[in-house]
Amino acid sequence: MKLTVLTENTAGGKYLAEHGLSYLIEHEDKTILFDTGHSDVFMQNARQMGIELQNVVDLIVLSFILNLKLTS
Repeated sequence: MKLTVLTENTAGGKYLAEHGLSYLIEHEDKTILFDTGHSDVFMQNARQMGIELQNVVDLIVLSFILNLKLTS
């Protein structure tokens, strides 16, 4: 299994940070995007790492959604 941190609360070097987290998990023949943080920082960091998310992600898991507003 390989775990890549796309975003979390602290940044190092050339990567951005924000409140929240996003992990890219690679296990056997599947790639899972676990959470997406608060904005598009996870996508920016993935691009900086040379990862094209739209080409590699098999499944997206959201552990929670903040400020969800449902209307009828």
